Amino acid sequence: MANIVELRDMSNDKLEEMLENSREELFNLRFQQASARLEDYSRLRHVRREIAQLETVLNNRRQAIETAVSETPELASFLSEQSWDASARYVYEDASWSVEFVNESGDDIASAVVNLNGKKARGRKGRAQNAAVSAVKSYEISG
Repeated sequence: MANIVELRDMSNDKLEEMLENSREELFNLRFQQASARLEDYSRLRHVRREIAQLETVLNNRRQAIETAVSETPELASFLSEQSWDASARYVYEDASWSVEFVNESGDDIASAVVNLNGKKARGRKGRAQNAAVSAVKSYEISG
């Protein structure tokens, strides 16, 4: 299993394939455990951890894209007028996600930098006081 840095550099297709294989392996290990044929019980823990890491990376990518669109009204209105596809990659220097939006022909139409690690306001008073805080650091519309 790759570490989290390597997982963040992989494509979504590769991650989903690895996730499917890990879930299948976990099923087989549980079946072996139920039939008392499992020899290495620690493998269950390792496979569950692999699944959690893969799901975390995929979920963070989806969340970065959704946040970039939902928290910037200008970007959302621009993207609603056309069909687009988005990809997100983690930038370690900024500790944030870089989201690139492309149109059907593959041309860059917009980009955004999203920080998912910021503190979220809790409770009604906290949300009222910090209403202006946004997870989107910056965005640019190219097209």
